[in-house]
Amino acid sequence: MEFLLATALLASIVALLKVRRNLANAIFQNSNLERVANQARAADNALLISVLSREIANELMERDTDKYKRNFERLYDKWNEIKAKDVKSQRAYSEIITSKYRSFLDFDEIGTKAHVLYADAFSWKSDEELWELYESIRLYDALSCELDDEWRLHGTGIYKNELEHLHTYCKKLSDTKLIAHLYKAREQFDLLRKFNVEENNEGEWRYQTQDYKFKRVADFTESRWGVYVKNMDRYGMWGLFVDEQRAYTSFYAADKDFNEGYLDCLHMRIYVDAREYRGVEKETF
Repeated sequence: MEFLLATALLASIVALLKVRRNLANAIFQNSNLERVANQARAADNALLISVLSREIANELMERDTDKYKRNFERLYDKWNEIKAKDVKSQRAYSEIITSKYRSFLDFDEIGTKAHVLYADAFSWKSDEELWELYESIRLYDALSCELDDEWRLHGTGIYKNELEHLHTYCKKLSDTKLIAHLYKAREQFDLLRKFNVEENNEGEWRYQTQDYKFKRVADFTESRWGVYVKNMDRYGMWGLFVDEQRAYTSFYAADKDFNEGYLDCLHMRIYVDAREYRGVEKETF
């Protein structure tokens, strides 16, 4: 009898351990599934707002590159101040944003569609409204990277290397616009010479149009003309060099004293007439 009781007790203990093991496995599996689901949710949402912020940034850059750069510099400083605060303060700031944008789709105020040009999609939003939306998205993303372990794996913070890249890119974009203007300035210059417009020999600038000013620039090897681009407040030059078989026209950035500078251009068409421009133009006789 005692043996039977001991056997039954042992069997009960084994069964109980088995149930506990199965329960633990089930809890682990459910926990793992929940973790995977949270990771996927964070990845999807982080990607959504990353795409939205990129599209808004592209529009803001197109509207006014310098203004966007100044605003981003302020955003970078603002984020560093928020990042230095404690977790409670960071959560409070995040709640301010989520009280206005209650779901991730609320960040998509324009109703993003494929094949819609930025200039059309954002046309009803002012620069200030569009920047406010962009700043909210970027701060929410950065705060989530600080406060959410899963989001941190997929989100985008606000870092110094992004600011450095922005400065470099804005310079390249400005150079790309400048070289396009130099081509257009040369076209206007050729028209002035074609129609025998008399040079102004009294002032520094020999010719002037609505868009550009022109002056001669001394050089040992090239015949150079300097250009002041009025709406960019930038200076540039082109220089013509002719040998026995070819003529080379080179385009340069310049300072106000027309010291030669390098044009670091992007590989893109630019607004002047939807063409790409190169630093050296070659003509064969």
